[in-house]
Amino acid sequence: MNRQLLEGPGRHLESIHPKFIVELVLGIDNPRPGSVVPQQQLFRERLLKEVVSQVQLAPWAMTGAPGDNPAIRLALAEKLAGMFDPGHLALTRMSQYLLSLQEKGRASTELRQQYGVVAGHFLQRAGHKQRALSQRGLMVHAGEHSDQVFTRWHAGSYDGWSLAGRCFIALEELRWGAFGDACRLANSEVRALLKENLLTMASQYLAESISASPETRHFYHQWLASPTSASLMDHREMLGWQGSWCSAEKHPVSWSITQTWQTIALGMPRLCSAKRLVEAMLEEMFTDDMLAAPL
Repeated sequence: MNRQLLEGPGRHLESIHPKFIVELVLGIDNPRPGSVVPQQQLFRERLLKEVVSQVQLAPWAMTGAPGDNPAIRLALAEKLAGMFDPGHLALTRMSQYLLSLQEKGRASTELRQQYGVVAGHFLQRAGHKQRALSQRGLMVHAGEHSDQVFTRWHAGSYDGWSLAGRCFIALEELRWGAFGDACRLANSEVRALLKENLLTMASQYLAESISASPETRHFYHQWLASPTSASLMDHREMLGWQGSWCSAEKHPVSWSITQTWQTIALGMPRLCSAKRLVEAMLEEMFTDDMLAAPL
């Protein structure tokens, strides 16, 4: 199979697998949510096939079962979590959801027991990861991760997306990884310092992409215009999936940047600087609620 998404727009993104695994688990009780627009549903099905193929589980893909079968969804999520490091955020979110499914009692006794077993494994791994992060220092891990992401941004790894889309992708990479873990696990003082440093760096990088200062305002079209390329649709759909948690009411800037087949949200400023955009995205993406519940 030609894995265009994972070898194309997804090849530099470390957040794909943790987000995908979490989405797989959170879809156990509702595999086809009505709120998902057709473009995103087709993308998710395509990504599912590519991930299954990537990890050499082709027989599962051929059955068509992972989408709607809770047991197979759970087994696939556990398999993927063992192959990739989903991070503290993903492990915590999945364990919480599986425990809630276990308590609901709507599944068979055997399946509810399996929910509890897998949730226990995920919680144990999350605890190990938290201790490892704390022992070496949350600031150290956050700084290293931030340097990696901004180096990729500077090297052009995110150039398939709009200027604002590149910033959103970078922030999502940070939220799902060690930087996001540090923000969630650190005290309020450290969290504020990390977010302040991120605002400064992201504003500067975004401003440089349009050859302006962080305070210079531009019409929003200049920030949201996608570059013309042969893989434009793949990049567009990848961005839409990365921002599938957005709503026009609660996250107007992130929603306008990622859900590009929709109209611009009312809360999206028509004239905005790089700093204004980054401030809005940080407010929408790095609140306590978002750090705890990524989807």
